[in-house]
Amino acid sequence: MTDVDQQLKTRVSKSLSWVGMASTVVSILDFVAIVLILRFWLTKSEYGIATMAAWMFAILDYASDLGLSAAVIQRDDHTREKLSTVFWANVLVSVLMIGLLAALHPVFAGFYGHTIVANMILAYGAKLLWQNVYLIPQALMRKELRYGELSVIRLIANLAEFSGKIGFASAGFGPWSLVLGPMCRFFVVGVGTQLRRPWRPALVCRVRDAAEYLRFGFKASGSQMLFYFYTNVDYAIVGRVFGDAALGMYRWAYEVVLEPVRIISDVVREVAFAAFARLRRDPEQIKAQFISFTRLNLFTVLTFLGVVVVAAEEVLILTVDQDYLPAASAIRILALVGVLRSVGFVVPPMLDGLGFPGRTLIYQACAAVLLPALFVTGASVLGDSMGFTSMAVAWAVGYPLAFSVLMAMGLYAAHLRVREYLAKIMGIPACVAAAVAAGVVAKLALGELSVGLRFVGIITAELAVLLPLLTYTQKMSPRAMWRAARGK
Repeated sequence: MTDVDQQLKTRVSKSLSWVGMASTVVSILDFVAIVLILRFWLTKSEYGIATMAAWMFAILDYASDLGLSAAVIQRDDHTREKLSTVFWANVLVSVLMIGLLAALHPVFAGFYGHTIVANMILAYGAKLLWQNVYLIPQALMRKELRYGELSVIRLIANLAEFSGKIGFASAGFGPWSLVLGPMCRFFVVGVGTQLRRPWRPALVCRVRDAAEYLRFGFKASGSQMLFYFYTNVDYAIVGRVFGDAALGMYRWAYEVVLEPVRIISDVVREVAFAAFARLRRDPEQIKAQFISFTRLNLFTVLTFLGVVVVAAEEVLILTVDQDYLPAASAIRILALVGVLRSVGFVVPPMLDGLGFPGRTLIYQACAAVLLPALFVTGASVLGDSMGFTSMAVAWAVGYPLAFSVLMAMGLYAAHLRVREYLAKIMGIPACVAAAVAAGVVAKLALGELSVGLRFVGIITAELAVLLPLLTYTQKMSPRAMWRAARGK
């Protein structure tokens, strides 16, 4: 390994360490905030109403961003004129998006039967314009792998969001607290990013000079919009077919399983794009980095899912209350989907970083057609007998099909054979399976104890089996992972 390769490996490892730390703290803050809000201030129906608006927010973010921030990270031919053109293009799109949301206000109110949903969606439009303040400098910091500073900004911003959510909820703002709280975060991100990486646009807009940025960005943005569409449209279907309260329970099942999977995977995904963009001319390093990122994602995600799939009832009672117990079946089904998603999250940033956003777009388009169709079918065929759990079944049927398309493209791009890839990663799921078996035994043995003690017993039993197995069969001891995170 050359000195340059070692330096990049060290920077990637340290970036993973910073992002991992920040993501852990942020996840805890988000989780605690929602638990407190659901326990003391919001009903299931109000949580469902907030979800009817919130599921669209990420789609709106990427629609106004146009993937241009990703283009800034991927490309190396920056000039102030090109970056300024990117900035002004985003400002124009943000203004157009706000106008579109205003025009669609009656449509949203009519579809959901709640004017408040349309009002929250329109209010979110203000964020779309504000995000241009930090779009370019944040992208430049990611390209420079300045994840330490980005993580500090993220932590401060999420503390602001936590305080905002709790403050607005306790003041009686109801579902609005889940919109106004994130607004506090976006404000802090904008201010913090400009302080650490000041950047001002020039009064110039040369579309021809930035054409490659625009083409790349459109493909990357299209992929992300399709991703957030098919991963969130089930909320709209549940709310429309099964009602507000059912949507509140279903969203909590999703939040307990697939949202943590996404957050945990974001640790790798955020760094992976910039890392693969730097490695795109080194096939051997691409292969090694892809396997490394996959193993890390599997370890972190499956350790979490192993506990959740066994202790679904305990998690629901401890976090919210017994009224949410009907969501236990959905949690277990979605956990199976989470296993595949932990691997699937590694592939798109690799394809985009290597300069193939069109391939990611193909996969997202396939999933965006297949999964919503299955959601509608599941609600129609299984809705009467299974209720909102039919959405989880649709996920379990459809996602493996979409996942196979994604992995075929990923392995081809990484120059990996299926057998070689599986040989490198399958030891981790095998270790987690053994730990899950130990957790099931512990749950049965501790059935007469309190919910809290059962939960602790399940975690203890699983870790007692998992950690030694990972250490001796996969060489993934806590000490080894700490050294890797420090780039040693």
